[in-house]
Amino acid sequence: MEYKSWKARGVRKLWRYFPVQFFSGKSSWWWLRLYPAIVPKKVYFKEWNRAESGEVWEDYQAWIDKHNLSSLDCWHQLHQQAIKWKNPPRISIVTPVHNAQADVLAECVYSIRAQAYPYWQLILIDDHSSKEETIKFLESGHCKKDPRIQVFSSSEPLGISKATNLGIKRAKGDYVVFLDHDDRLALNALFVIAEEIQKYPKTDIIYSDRDMISPTGGRYMHLFKPNWSPETLLSGNYVFHLMCYRRQLLDELGGCRTELDGSQDYDLILRASEKNPYIRHVQQVLYHWRQHEGSVALDSNAKEYAFKAGLEALNQALKRRGVDGRAVEIESLWRGNYQLKLKLPKRDEIEVIRVDSTANNYTQLVSDAVEKAGSDKPFVAIISDSLTPVTDDALEELASWLKLENVGVASGSIITTDGLIEYAGATYTKEGVLLQHYQGFPADEAGYMAVTKLVRNISAPHPYCIVIRREVWEQMKGLSREYEGYYGLLDFILNALTNSWRCVSVPHAQFCCEVGRLLADHSEPDRALFYKKWRDWLEKGDPYYNVNLERIRQDRPFHMESKKKHSN
Repeated sequence: MEYKSWKARGVRKLWRYFPVQFFSGKSSWWWLRLYPAIVPKKVYFKEWNRAESGEVWEDYQAWIDKHNLSSLDCWHQLHQQAIKWKNPPRISIVTPVHNAQADVLAECVYSIRAQAYPYWQLILIDDHSSKEETIKFLESGHCKKDPRIQVFSSSEPLGISKATNLGIKRAKGDYVVFLDHDDRLALNALFVIAEEIQKYPKTDIIYSDRDMISPTGGRYMHLFKPNWSPETLLSGNYVFHLMCYRRQLLDELGGCRTELDGSQDYDLILRASEKNPYIRHVQQVLYHWRQHEGSVALDSNAKEYAFKAGLEALNQALKRRGVDGRAVEIESLWRGNYQLKLKLPKRDEIEVIRVDSTANNYTQLVSDAVEKAGSDKPFVAIISDSLTPVTDDALEELASWLKLENVGVASGSIITTDGLIEYAGATYTKEGVLLQHYQGFPADEAGYMAVTKLVRNISAPHPYCIVIRREVWEQMKGLSREYEGYYGLLDFILNALTNSWRCVSVPHAQFCCEVGRLLADHSEPDRALFYKKWRDWLEKGDPYYNVNLERIRQDRPFHMESKKKHSN
């Protein structure tokens, strides 16, 4: 299973004469570059990069083959690169353990010991395990003979939060990564995290994409997440796994709260986000969440208390932030998805501008109407004359989100009279053409990450179904008269986003469309102007749409690029 170099053997002998506190000094981590005791066998690069069998996961296998650490040579290259860094970040991994299967725990620990990045410390907190196989493994050479691993056992049950906090207290690293005892890290995970910290030293929090390990050992159910999205987080904990925090921030927060066991990670990121941290998202799959009997990954009802704790964590966050509203679970979706019931503004606070969606002078019509209306109302709604609100308070639902800090724009969802999705959020092709994913799908289609049902941050609202905070309109000085059609509104939105405003999609604020394809036609000169101005932004990619997801077809729902494209 492992290869030990003569340097590693020598370091191991020296280690006997030094206490654990030897970790604490920054300069004393030099010896780790001489370790690592384990160089992974080639078989792991094949076995751990195997997608779940079946035609549906063929595209994912192609993606894994292209984007994952694929060979021992690549592993060695990363390791050699890391040991040459000056002042590399020290990373502590905290893993509470309770009655874990020995083989699963062994794989979890092995995924750390075989990391390409050497400057780590693994802290295993045994939370009063009673299983003999768990205890036996924690006392085995896999843990006891590796000086980078410390095992702490509790004589009484702690619970997940107390066990995690004990691990944080024992951590000596500059940053702390959380790892469940039955999950696995990619072999380059800590290298990627450390590299991100090297590039962005002010980073406080890092999260990555993840997938799941099936009961048969294959990888599937990928979760390619958006970049930091504060309002998306209010719909559920989309960031969890892999999470890395600056140790200083964890100390400031006081670690996890025991009264919210089960959703302590959701509560932690909600509280952390209120400290205005610098957050980075690594768009790589670095965490593999294992499905097995009794896990939330396989059965969302396995731990009812966890979802109740998540709801409580969210409602407490709303109260701390002074948001007038409450959160409820969305019963039509899988567990852990929430909707806010915010206090609605009065209708007379909203200036409603009706626009002819067949007219080709959108920018002039909207600009003239806003100027004529004056500035006494705090919200401006731009609604197509072919749209009818499904509920009487749809406009107020949209405007209610504009009372949240830095939310300046809200867009509703649109369904057709025959019950199909017309609009539920959008993104752009690299050429600046709007992509309305799930357009033409049944209205009950939840979509990837439930994007058609959850309030989330977006960059491309619907120009004919939108409410704008008056303050934003005035700050951005309205729509640019350079445009003729609705690209003037899209240009306005990107200007607002680059000035620290955010836009949200609010699917439960629903409108019915009497005519199909409201945005089917656009001015080509407008699109060319938009592309010229926002080319760099478009090339970099929509921050709320993962680069690993397709940006080609209008109706293809959030799939990755095809296998054929990968092979080209």
